[in-house]
Amino acid sequence: MSVSETVVHEADSPFGAVYVVDVGDQRTLRFDSPEGTLQSAILKSDPLAVPTSYVRVATAGLALTEGRARILVVGLGGGAFPMLMHRILPRRSRVDVVEINPVVVDVARRFFSVREDARLHISVEDGADFMARQGPRYDLILLDAFWDHGTPDHLKESLFFQDVRRRLEPGGVAVLNIALEEQWSVASRIETFARAFEDCAMLRGASRYSNLILVGTQTPLPSDALFWQQLWRLARELDFPVLMESVMTFERVKVSS
Repeated sequence: MSVSETVVHEADSPFGAVYVVDVGDQRTLRFDSPEGTLQSAILKSDPLAVPTSYVRVATAGLALTEGRARILVVGLGGGAFPMLMHRILPRRSRVDVVEINPVVVDVARRFFSVREDARLHISVEDGADFMARQGPRYDLILLDAFWDHGTPDHLKESLFFQDVRRRLEPGGVAVLNIALEEQWSVASRIETFARAFEDCAMLRGASRYSNLILVGTQTPLPSDALFWQQLWRLARELDFPVLMESVMTFERVKVSS
């Protein structure tokens, strides 16, 4: 028996229609149509759950950064990742979010339990403009900005990734979520991202349909064995045991000369 879908909210925005669709216990954010690609999800019965695989895999980026004081997320969606960081990181940590679409911000607040406070701040502006300015540096930057058919082109360019690297703290890590891409373009995206950093690796979740997560660092990545040790310690430190079963592969990216 298929699970019924209910549109609980729809709104026009400067970047197309935004929909909130309930699928059984799961509340989802979709763009352009109620049948559009799932952008974010929560469980209504357990708002603290993390049902979206890529959010858990992206969290593994914390195993590669020396600091946890300041996190930046480009692309709010339903706010799953920033709210998770707000919940599991120490109280002295701060999470900044940049989202270009004011309607998405309104929907995240009204339907996905996103709450700003002294530790979580949302700016409504273009992620590239934010990154190009002088400003604070971050221990982890997650690049998670999407329209219905993928990432905006100007957030795929090498200049943007150079600005991302410049905004990292020494020892920081950039995390890129790649989804909704034609297969022929994925290799180019990986190459462009990897060239901006000293070292780069791909992370994947358990499902073969999982988003591809890239991590870029300013210093050489740890060995495979050391990465898994660091991930295990991170899961214990954050009391987030599902992290270990969420990440299935850690594969270095080799950039062509």
